[in-house]
Amino acid sequence: MITNAKLSEIFDEMAVLLTFDDGNPFRIRAYQKAVQIIGGLPREAGELSGEDLTRIEGIGKGIASHISEILKTGTLQELQALRSKVPEGLLALARVPGMGPKRARRLYYDDKIHGLEQLQKAAEAGRLRDLPGFGAKLEENILKGIRLAVKASERMLYWEAKLLAQKLLKELGACPGIAEIVPAGSLRRGAETVGDLDILCTARDGARAVEFFTRMPGVERVLAAGATKAAVWLKAQIQCDFRVVPPESFGAALQYFTGSKEHNVALRELAVKQGYSLNEYGLFKSGDAGHKKPLAGRTEEEIYSRLGLSWIAPELRECRGEIAAAQRGSLPDLVELKDVRGDFHNHTRYTDGRDSLEDMVLGARSRGWEWTAIGDHSQSLKVAHGLSPRRLQETIEELRGLQKKHKDIRLMRSMEVDILKDGALDYADEVLASIDVVIGSVHTAFKLPEEEMTRRIQKAAANPHLDILGHLSGRLIGRREAYAFDAGKVFAQAARMQTAVEINGQPQRQDLSDTAARMAAEGGVTLAVTTDAHSAAQLEYMAAAVTIARRAGLEKKHILNCLTYDELKRWLERHE
Repeated sequence: MITNAKLSEIFDEMAVLLTFDDGNPFRIRAYQKAVQIIGGLPREAGELSGEDLTRIEGIGKGIASHISEILKTGTLQELQALRSKVPEGLLALARVPGMGPKRARRLYYDDKIHGLEQLQKAAEAGRLRDLPGFGAKLEENILKGIRLAVKASERMLYWEAKLLAQKLLKELGACPGIAEIVPAGSLRRGAETVGDLDILCTARDGARAVEFFTRMPGVERVLAAGATKAAVWLKAQIQCDFRVVPPESFGAALQYFTGSKEHNVALRELAVKQGYSLNEYGLFKSGDAGHKKPLAGRTEEEIYSRLGLSWIAPELRECRGEIAAAQRGSLPDLVELKDVRGDFHNHTRYTDGRDSLEDMVLGARSRGWEWTAIGDHSQSLKVAHGLSPRRLQETIEELRGLQKKHKDIRLMRSMEVDILKDGALDYADEVLASIDVVIGSVHTAFKLPEEEMTRRIQKAAANPHLDILGHLSGRLIGRREAYAFDAGKVFAQAARMQTAVEINGQPQRQDLSDTAARMAAEGGVTLAVTTDAHSAAQLEYMAAAVTIARRAGLEKKHILNCLTYDELKRWLERHE
């Protein structure tokens, strides 16, 4: 089945290719808009086959026709035609962040640089900086962009991998005789990117389960297959390893294949010190492995318990002190998705979202949230149709009307307000005072020197109207590196001002990272888990934000969204 990620990838490539063909800005924008809309669909695109796609807001007849063609054939004739006109190497150059079609064309045709490898060598040798329109700084940024592009091509974003794994598990569940079935590896640990998928199961007939797995429709080719395990390359362009394990070893295998490698090494060393050996088949007395039944192995819990440890949540298994904490019985009581009472950061069709204010309210209600704050962009972000003070007030009035209609959820107006280059916020104080929750984010001037960027964010954090610092690092995984700033100084300022810092669950942001979120919490900063949803369907990104919080070792007490509405209102009045 064609996934939304694959459909978006095709339309994104169409937009890039068109810049080399007719360059029609309206067609290019149509494909770029389609990428955004598809990302917000409540269902996978493959499930929409046969439906009237023009009923999706923002999708016209042309794009709808293309979607139908892709769903039927797996590709697009126009895409193939455009690919035949544009050399593959030229397309690769154009996709490097900071490059653009004009520079890519010049490098390809005039300077005979025909791919990323040649581009990287030229940049590393300092040969780009002297070319017209380049310079040393652009050369440095291009080199960073190449490394990002290469890294992104080798790994899949956490959320995309999670959805793919869920689909595979659902399909595998139809195989007769399969009992327990779970994902393992870096996906189970909630890592921000995933290199491959690992699936474990128990089954009455291992060979039958393996055959079923290798014949699933999402498999592009079989890399290896045996009686109890197989490795395949999926059409989603990622490897998936499948193993059938006996029930008495299921917990041991799950622990082993979940990792991380460093956690497993430390756990095995602990086992050896206690006179045991530990592997994917179970926990054995030293010397017994291979010819005696394991002392533990059916569940993860019994393995950890036998070693004198509390069970360690997968998200914590990165060898960052979790084993010592488990020995002391001092592991954190990690926040869970069910602890979250509402969201702060999302967008409606008033700016760059695709759903209405009421759609977002209904989406929040469907998740059982007690309250939600619904936001949009501020006036300076023209590309996202940021709201003027007058338009903002109109939306506040609309939300008040919706509150009267939907009395079972408490509604607040939030705004993602731009942090301007000088650190000021994008509205006057009297406008900021009318907003229930003010989120401050950097959307421009990413390349300021570290000291200047640090002062910029510190100044914003010192504004008593600011409640939350949004997507603090500014990174887009695989596309844009974090900008330079002193996180320690910013977190110290946020703690002094009781300003929360966001953990943004949008798949390409995942910002703060888990390590930065832990650093913030240790510095006394309150964290807010958010979706940055641009549709009601994307409110599900809250699960991704909570996963980051769990990897950071955060508890309910660290998370602003775990407050009741009355508690939150008191927190929002902290400067009054």
